Amino acid sequence: MHNYFSKIKLFLIFSLLLFSGCDLLTTRNAEDPETGRSSYIVATTPDQLFTNLKNSFSEKVEKDYSSNFVDSSFLKIDYKFVPSSEAIVKFNILTEWNLEAEKAYFKNLINSVDENKQIVLNLQEISRSVEGTTASLNYDYSITLPIETEGLPNFYKGNAFFKINLDDNNQWVITEWIDNKTEDFPSWSELKGRFYLF
Repeated sequence: MHNYFSKIKLFLIFSLLLFSGCDLLTTRNAEDPETGRSSYIVATTPDQLFTNLKNSFSEKVEKDYSSNFVDSSFLKIDYKFVPSSEAIVKFNILTEWNLEAEKAYFKNLINSVDENKQIVLNLQEISRSVEGTTASLNYDYSITLPIETEGLPNFYKGNAFFKINLDDNNQWVITEWIDNKTEDFPSWSELKGRFYLF
């Protein structure tokens, strides 16, 4: 009889430890919505950098977008953006564009798009040159916004020249960006100017 009660007692203690150890009955903390849909990977190649750039648009993750640009903690180069000449006339802020403006426009852009809709960035590589820790890439681009607002263009097109560098984290980052209007569509510069003020 004593042996029987010992087994029951041991079973109850084991059960108690099992249930308290695996938290079956407790609720878990809610997952940050941004981390659940991010496919960001550290850009150890130039191609991965531009994959991250495209994904930051489709997934609408502000942190991922910012991570594509130079961080002075890891590389002592100032970010430089040269807007298309047509956009400067419309948006004077573009003449003093910096990383803070870059982040502000992107935040306003993604906040203006419904949660279940995607911004589509297409990049078609025209040329590239890689020399050690520096590379230059040239892309034709188009950006399609899922926005139906009168007076607000939802298609942007042009050509972008990027200078990228490898930082102290062995990660490729954008250090210089030159934008050009190529057809009768608003350029990426105009998208930046519009949504910085949005």
